[in-house]
Amino acid sequence: MTPPEDTVAPAETIFPAGYFTGQTESWRTAGVILSEVRHATGKAVPPHRHQSAYFSLLLEGAYAERDPGFDIVYEPYTLVFHDARTLHEDQMFTASRFFAVELLSPWDGVIAELGGARANAFELHGEDPVWLVLRLYREHHARSAAADSAVEDLVYQLCAHVSPRPEDDAGEPPWLRDVESAVRDRFREPVDLPAAAARAGVHPAHLCRAFRRFRGRTISDAILGLRIQYVCRRLIESDDSLSTIALECGFADQSHMSNAFKRVTGRSPGAHRRDERANPVCRGSEP
Repeated sequence: MTPPEDTVAPAETIFPAGYFTGQTESWRTAGVILSEVRHATGKAVPPHRHQSAYFSLLLEGAYAERDPGFDIVYEPYTLVFHDARTLHEDQMFTASRFFAVELLSPWDGVIAELGGARANAFELHGEDPVWLVLRLYREHHARSAAADSAVEDLVYQLCAHVSPRPEDDAGEPPWLRDVESAVRDRFREPVDLPAAAARAGVHPAHLCRAFRRFRGRTISDAILGLRIQYVCRRLIESDDSLSTIALECGFADQSHMSNAFKRVTGRSPGAHRRDERANPVCRGSEP
């Protein structure tokens, strides 16, 4: 919902999920609402609460959030977590734009399982969650029909940063190689992070965080890389249509595959097939 720009909240209003006082463009996927919110001018928003826990990342402008328990001044790329129904008031100093990740009811349980939020509101100072939220911002703009697994992976990682953190393991956990092997063997299937975590005997948030820490990328990125690698092979080895190859490799459809392929390789699947077949070395000829 997008109220007029000069609309402000009466004292201690509870905002429903997806509602902000600026011009809002939202997308709901994987149990979260991703929203880009624009304020055309500076203004004050009296004390209010949000129904859902959320992260807010300032992209442009400057503003402050205040409550007796905290006073946070936002500059671009400031990221703050707010627990559900945390009371605060806002002061927009200038026109501003921010991105919000609201956690709906399925994720409340995830945070509770991890020990709950470590505070009602707190800033994540240049930490890993900033880059995770920027990844979600890109997903918000791409609006892929098959984005659920990538969004789910990123949100699990975010949740791991919300709760009080135990000391990181000194070394790679012994179950990680089995997870990596399962990813390689099942990359054409829809990813099921809770099931993979259950097989490893850990929480999904811990699984996603450890995989990224020790492998340098998310599980969904690893799966995408394996799918694109397989597509490259199939394009050279067969004359199957792009739609057939897309479904075989686990993509939702040809368009989904083509967009992902171009994003990763810089060219379309058709161009890859044409160019690589024109190169005799790529057809396996003797040197």
